Formats: sequence, C-alpha cells, structure tokens
Amino acid sequence: MNTVKINLLMSIILICGTANAQVLKLKTGQKFSYEAIKDVELNDQYKNKNYEYWKTNFVVISQNKDVYTLKVSPEVFLTKWADFIHDSTVPFQEQPAEFMAIAKKVLTMSSYNISIDGNGNIMGISGLPEIKTAILTKLKALKTPESYQKHDDLIDGLLNENYFKGLASFFSYRGKTVNRIPKNGLMLSCEIDTTEKKFSPEGVQTSAPHTRKKFNLVTSAQPLMREAKEKLHYADYYTPIKKASRKIQELADQFEQEKGSQMIEAKVLKQLDSLDKGFAKDDYQYMGAKLGLLTYLNTGGYWDVLEKVPYEYLPGENDIDNKLTRDLERGDMSKVKKAMELSFTKFKGKDYYPMNMGNTAGSIHDNFGGLIYRIQNKDSLQAAYNIIQQIEELNIPIVTEMLKGMKTYVQAKLATDQKELAEIAHVNFNSVFDKAGRYRILIYDELVKKQIPDSIKLAYIDYTIDLDKKKMDQIDSGSIENISPFYFTNFIAKNKVVYKKNLADAYYRKSKLDKKTEESYLQMAADYLPTQQDIVDNEFGLKKEYKFTPFVPYTDLYLASGGSTGINDEAKLNKYVDMVILEPERYATLKENYLKAYPNGDFKAFFNKALKSKLPAIPTFSLSERSGKTVANTDHQNKFVFVDFWGTWCGACVAEIDRIEAIHLKNPNPEKLVVTTIACYDKKKNVDDFMAKEKYSYQVLMSDGKVEKDFKIRGYPTKLLLLPNGVYVMISFFSNYEDILSKYLKWEI
Repeated sequence: MNTVKINLLMSIILICGTANAQVLKLKTGQKFSYEAIKDVELNDQYKNKNYEYWKTNFVVISQNKDVYTLKVSPEVFLTKWADFIHDSTVPFQEQPAEFMAIAKKVLTMSSYNISIDGNGNIMGISGLPEIKTAILTKLKALKTPESYQKHDDLIDGLLNENYFKGLASFFSYRGKTVNRIPKNGLMLSCEIDTTEKKFSPEGVQTSAPHTRKKFNLVTSAQPLMREAKEKLHYADYYTPIKKASRKIQELADQFEQEKGSQMIEAKVLKQLDSLDKGFAKDDYQYMGAKLGLLTYLNTGGYWDVLEKVPYEYLPGENDIDNKLTRDLERGDMSKVKKAMELSFTKFKGKDYYPMNMGNTAGSIHDNFGGLIYRIQNKDSLQAAYNIIQQIEELNIPIVTEMLKGMKTYVQAKLATDQKELAEIAHVNFNSVFDKAGRYRILIYDELVKKQIPDSIKLAYIDYTIDLDKKKMDQIDSGSIENISPFYFTNFIAKNKVVYKKNLADAYYRKSKLDKKTEESYLQMAADYLPTQQDIVDNEFGLKKEYKFTPFVPYTDLYLASGGSTGINDEAKLNKYVDMVILEPERYATLKENYLKAYPNGDFKAFFNKALKSKLPAIPTFSLSERSGKTVANTDHQNKFVFVDFWGTWCGACVAEIDRIEAIHLKNPNPEKLVVTTIACYDKKKNVDDFMAKEKYSYQVLMSDGKVEKDFKIRGYPTKLLLLPNGVYVMISFFSNYEDILSKYLKWEI
C-alpha cells in the first residue's frame, strides 16, 4: 500500500514538473482563437454586477528560441453595462455614446503584438499607442460626450497594459484546466472562481467581489458566446421596441447634455418623429417608452401621451404618480390600487423601500389624501375606505404602514357613534412616510366637530405633540432605520419644518381646551410657527401642508390674547417682526406699535437688528455678467435686489421668465430696486441665444457652480429678495411679484 502511495506522489511531482517545463509548441503562421467570459458580482452596498464576453484571434508571427511573438486581434465584445449591452458587432452609428462602447468597437478593428515564453507567460506587449490614438480619433469624430473624466484620462486609466494583457491571457492560467492539446500545448479550456475581500484604509471591508472566469479554445462551436447571449437576453435586446427604447434614451441623454440650446428640442423632436413611424399609434409599450424623453420637452406632449397610456405600460414611478394625480384631480379613485401595486412591486428598489419612495408617498398623501380631505359625501368616503382596504389586501407591509393614518382619518370622517370615535382616537400610527402629523391634526378636528369628550381630545393632542417632537428629534439624530444616508439628507431631513408646522397646529388646538392654559399654548404655537428660514428650507413641503391645515397667524392670536403682558415691549415687537417677514404689508403696523412703545426710539435700527437675527445672511459672490462685466454682492449695497435663479434648460423657468422681463422694464423704483437673474447649470451660448431669440433685456449673471449652493437653492426657478442690510427673504413661486415687491420696498432699511 505504501509503495502505491509513493508511486502516486512521484507521478504528481513529475506532472507538476512537466507543467513548469516548456508546454507551448507553436509554429510560425499558426492561427487560433479563444473566447472568454468574466462574470463579477461586486457584493458591495450597491450590489452591482459586471458581465463581459470577448473573442480574440491570434497569429504566431515568429519564434526566437523559447519566445513567441503573436499578433492579437480582438474580434467580439459583448458587455453588460447598466441596462445596456455594449455590442461590438453592430455599426458605430448603433453604438451607445459611451467611451467603452466606442473603444471596444475600435479594438475589433485593431491589433497589437505580445511576446510569450514557452510556459505561456506574457513577457512584452507592443502597438498600444496606435490603438489609443485610433480610439481617441474616433471618439472625437463621433463627438462622443465626456462625462466626469476626460477621454485622455479614461484611456490611460482603463485601457492600460494590464487590460490588453487580460484580453490575451489564455496561455498560462492558474485555474481548473481541462487538459492541453499535446501537439502544441494550447489549453482547451479553463475555469476560475474566486472571491477577494477588499478593505478601506481604516480596515473596514468595503466589498468582496465574486469573480467567475471561463475561456475556451475556439473549434467549430462557440459555447461561451451562446451562454453569454442567453445570460444577456441578447435576442430580446434587439427587438424593435427595445431598440427604439434605447434610441429614445439616447435622445434624452442628448437633450440633457445640450439642455438650454435653442436647437436641441427641434433636433430631438425630428428624430422622435422618425421613430414614431415604425410603431402603431396605439402601441402602448412604445408610447410608454417615449414618456422618458417627453418629460424634458416643452412641446413634446408628455401629458397627452400620459393620458392615453394604461398604468401597466408606464415606465417609471414618476409617471404613475403623475397619471394618478390627474385621475384624482378629476375625482377618479378607481386606479389607486393599481398605481400602488405597480409602484411597490414593479419599481421595488434594491433596499427596503421603492426607488422613489419619498415622491410616491408624497403623491399618494397629497392627492388621494387631498381628495379624501375634500370629500363630504358619505358614499364617496366609503368608496375611498374600501380602496384602502383593497390595498391592504396586497400584503405589502410598507404600504399598509404608509396608509394607516389616512385610513384612520377616513374612519373618523365616516364615524358617528361616540364609542366608535373613542376607539378611533386610540389608534396610533408612526412610520417614516405616513404623514402622521398631518392626519392626527385632521382626525383631532373631526373629534372636535363630533363633540368627543375633552378628556379623550386632550390625550389625543398630547400624544400628537409628543409624536411630532419625536419626529423632529429623529431627524436631528441624523439617521433613520432602513433609510440610506443620501436619501435621509436630501429627502427626509427637510421635513423637519413640516413637523414643526404640525406641532404649531397641535399646540394651538390644545390652547382651545382650557382657558387657564390658553395663553401658554398659544405662545408655543407662535414659537413653532414656520419662519422665513423654514420657507427657504422647504417652501413646497409647507405649501402642501397648508392645503390641509391652512396658515393661522398664531403670533397675532397670542399677542391679542393678553398673555403677552408678561413679556416686555421689545420682545413683543420682535415676535411681530416674524409676521412682518412673512407678510410685508404688516410693516406699517409694526412701526406704529414700536413708536407707541418707544416714542423717541430708533425704529430703523431696531428693525435692522431684528431682521439680521431672523434671516439668512447674503453669501459673498462675484459672478460674470453676459457682457463680461463682473458683478459682486457688494455692488448693490443699500439696495433691494430681486434675484431669479433659473436656466434656459428649465421649462418652468422659461414659462414665466417674461414676468421677470416685465419687472425689469417697469421697475417700480429704480433708485431702490435692482432686478437680476443667475443662470445655473447653463452655458453662456445657450443664454445668449435664448435672450436674442426672445428679445429679453434683463441682466443675466452666469453661476460659478457655487452661488446656488451657498444660497441653498433646491429647485428652479427660485426667487429671492436681497435686502439692503445684508440678509435675504424668499419670494414664493408664482406669487404676484410686482405686488409683493411693492410691499417690501416700503421697508426702511
């Protein structure tokens, strides 16, 4: 037995020794090809996957002792790239406008040389500079756009020597080798399956890429190409609708890259019209695909197409939200369940919530919830309640949680029995997207209307106050379970001002329960009333909330209640300044009250000091005007400056920019008021072309990419009024700008 083991061990040693000896026996002029696949699952926070197939042809050019020189000619690349396939077999005009797609197509028309030793190790490589030059030349000829990196940088970073060696690394492989061809030493096939853990400089694991590689020496069949095409759903990728969808996406990308150009919309529409001719007028799949492009276009008919396309053919959550909004505006609730089902199944994100959860939740609460708020008919309310129950039957927990407050509100509106109302008052709800603060106020108002005992109302409003405070504390903590840091920062944190408004409304309602404590709770309501800074932080969120619980001047009520006798005149006047900021026409009353309290006082100094303590300071900026002149924030000291943040690419901006021109031409007080605009994310040529086309004359400053961030601009257009004392206020979108400016101009600053 021991003799058998020794003999077996000797055989293994001999085999290994043979493997390390020269194994390649190639002849000059010999031709052969390899095909390969590389499948990588990154296993990082994004769960991304990369997949690529390639085929490479080889010709033995020469042999010098144990070194072979081979000509390497890549023939085919099939690469999974996001939702696209980079397919080198199609013409340049069908390639996506991406660096790697064009680069790989050029590679299939190129060749380079490698030198390998007898064991198959690559010793040298030549001919790469010519290939890189050819790629850059083609990218320039096709006007392929550059994104975050220049093409010169990409070609050095991605198409380096190691990349080209990888395309030809079929001769010496550390994997599961399925024998070699004895007469020439070429490997028939190889597989390798590895997982490599990667760590940050701090030692935290960032990913663990799982890589699977295969290659075959090509004989008559190409099994790996067949496998790759099945994996990539290659046949489906080239159906007419998929090809049209990709073309539409390219047009959308083109529009985005050239947004603001006075020619781009006409160019895109012309190409879209050409695509239209290949599909029937009622082809809903094609019509749905068009929506992603029509969203960008001012004259593209997005809403007309949206109206015709059934929900199941809509390509995105946003389209579902928009269509449902239209239906609900007409009072049609019949598609709410369908919309919710699609949003939370078809568009389910990689994480806990759907990809666009904030917008979807906001849309359903503002529109379906808004319809319920307006409905007074019992049968219609019952129909709404039935729809919510049907949605619950979908068994999607996050949807059930999201709608619990809305459902309880409908129950409160329907209920007439005191016992039933008391049970409703004990229903609690508190999830991230349930609009709990809004619905608890609305339910409380129903309890008041239906004369529930004060003890129940008191417990209800106390819980509401506690909930709103905890919501604000949760946002202050900086994180929420199942919410990514990015989503929290950009979409959740701004809702603190909405909870603040909910809290003001709750304190006001509590003030009505007991005369003894009325003044104290009125003061709290006034303290939490949204300020001008809150409007700057989340104007649109507050506007939506005011549709359900309208603005009430709690500060007015508090000052009129008699409770303010405990504070001095200056503190009382400071509270009144908050109202003046929100309603500039109150300025005269504030001045009158100040002079009553301080007949010899300096009102202007008081008002300036109060404004500076309550309003954001004007950031420092220095921007170029279209003519080349530099304009700084210090150039208009001691003047009011009405500023419109806009862009030629922004449909909403362009739709109302004539109102800015009107104020510029008919400036009510040129000595005090300057009218200007700041073009953001825009090109000077686009602005110049737009101004020439429309014959507008207002001043346009070109953003430096910093000024909009310094002013915390979150949407376009945004109007600000810079005050002479170095602070600024926000002017609500689509308000009567002339009227509101005339009120602010009466301020003595």
